[in-house]
Amino acid sequence: MSELDLLRVLLLLSMVIGPLGTRRLFDAPAWHRAAHVGALLCATVGMFLVPIMSVGWLLFTATNFGLFLWSRRASLVSPTTIATAVPFLFSNIAAVWVVGGSNGLHLLGYGADFSYYAALHGNVLGWIVLGALAILADQLGPQRRIYLGSMFVCLGSFLLIAFGIDQLRALKPFGVIGLSVALAGCQLVFLRSVWSRNRRAFLAGCVSFACLVLTMALAWRNEFVTPIFQGIAGIRGMVSVHGLLNAVVAGPSFLLAVSLDTQPRGPRGV
Repeated sequence: MSELDLLRVLLLLSMVIGPLGTRRLFDAPAWHRAAHVGALLCATVGMFLVPIMSVGWLLFTATNFGLFLWSRRASLVSPTTIATAVPFLFSNIAAVWVVGGSNGLHLLGYGADFSYYAALHGNVLGWIVLGALAILADQLGPQRRIYLGSMFVCLGSFLLIAFGIDQLRALKPFGVIGLSVALAGCQLVFLRSVWSRNRRAFLAGCVSFACLVLTMALAWRNEFVTPIFQGIAGIRGMVSVHGLLNAVVAGPSFLLAVSLDTQPRGPRGV
């Protein structure tokens, strides 16, 4: 398997999981699951056979965002709505990268491999992990302000990383640090809140936290020391190890932990 093929497989996995979390943030219509399946088929065909079909996935993510905004139309400028809109924003940005990579559009001058790598980051960290955090921020509870604040810190950190990839390289380390601290901090807050009342959620959260610490350590080493080992079967370590663990373990486990600890949702837009 080539690195590009692995990126495609991980992307499809993230596309399966991403909507399962954020659909809890709006009143999903009855046809939503069928639309999800159809969009997945479009993405698969688009990435492997007929590139233009990948546009179907972008239409699906845009529809999700529209449904969310419509459900929050009475409180669009509230901190909660703005924070919980973040994973939908990332899902659409990732979908644009998928379309660009599939169709050879060379967005910002990048080829398919970087496009899929950017899309994977957007789906796993921006959609799945922040989607789970958005569910927590959307509920009543003593930790709500912490989760809301973490959402904005993560958004700002992502922007620093994005701007620091090429032109403003000095910004990228600050983004990596901010994202690491915010994600690890809010996961610790979540673990502390569930360890005595929901052991299944606690165990799933521990798996996610341990994997997140490992992958963040690899990212820090790659950013501040030396690039991590070359990886497996010629695939870069940041894809074969860092990307694989985040997409398969860290992100899905955190979403599972939050889903297992379902609580009554607080008033929207507060």
